[in-house]
Amino acid sequence: MTSTVSAVPPDDEGLHAPAADPLWSESFYLNFSDASGVLGGFTRLALHPARRQTEGLSCVYLPRGGVGVSLRSGPLDQPDNRSIGAGGLRHERVEPLRRWRILCDDEVQVFDDPARVPSALQPGAPSARTCHVAMDLEATGLHPPFFYPNYRRVASPPPYSGNGRLGFKRSLKRALRRPGEILSTLRMRASRHYEQSVAVRGTIEIGGERFAFDGTGHRDHSWGRRDWAPSQRLRWMSGQMEGLAFNAIYITIAGTHATNGYVWHNGRCAALDELHLENTFDASGLAGRHLQLDLTAGGERLSIAGDVYLNVPLPIVGDRFSIIYTVGRTRYQCGSRTGYGVAEFLERLDP
Repeated sequence: MTSTVSAVPPDDEGLHAPAADPLWSESFYLNFSDASGVLGGFTRLALHPARRQTEGLSCVYLPRGGVGVSLRSGPLDQPDNRSIGAGGLRHERVEPLRRWRILCDDEVQVFDDPARVPSALQPGAPSARTCHVAMDLEATGLHPPFFYPNYRRVASPPPYSGNGRLGFKRSLKRALRRPGEILSTLRMRASRHYEQSVAVRGTIEIGGERFAFDGTGHRDHSWGRRDWAPSQRLRWMSGQMEGLAFNAIYITIAGTHATNGYVWHNGRCAALDELHLENTFDASGLAGRHLQLDLTAGGERLSIAGDVYLNVPLPIVGDRFSIIYTVGRTRYQCGSRTGYGVAEFLERLDP
């Protein structure tokens, strides 16, 4: 039976009144790739009312290999709810539910080997060499934003590397924290988010070299309580091809396994009814390499293969946990269609 999809009201494109919760936040995310799979990147802006701070992350895939990364923070004060920013990164709403403009004018740290990113983002770490990046991109929705229905509980966890044995001390630590994880997860059920596949056009300037950009991408907007601690494992995949786009989530949180997502095909969006994922891992065992996705949505079954050819690991560290969140640049194929997107893998390192 196909899940019911709720429409997103235009007012939800703006900022939301925060709750009195120190973990409440609101975020705007975009990934993008040109049609050749060479130029691309991702950005994320997050508002943290309890800290009176905004946070901006920019990553650009460099045309000759490697990545440029910038992580900035700024004051929470925003000029209006049509535009938010931190450092040199800004997201501007042009037309609710349809068009956004993404601007970046910043120095980014350059990494020939993206595996060096986590250590370089630690406080007090020496800076890598830098180059200037200027982006002016417009993201236009391929379909109305997709507001997720309830997550679908499944029996098995997402694929993971290793045998899953933690040892006595780590198993005990996880058991002791599980009640708090469950409570936090239940509190996050009031959070909201929606997703949208987009066409992306504009310009990117890297180190003084200017490129016209014409490609696709995926954006999301979320608000509410955001607690990373209960998340043990996440597979978040999105891709766009000619006349086809998808978003698929497979998560283990507070001991529960669940899936969600959608397929846009033949001009309509349908929520995922079933998701089956198989994948291999890179040398770290924390990020994907080759993927096989079988998606069922709206009575249609699609088989999609993914090849991850660049992984960018990002650290998420809290008082009670340590996580590696890896954004994998991915080439997807479904039948004769080929396109690009991401395969994001979260693994909790400390139980």
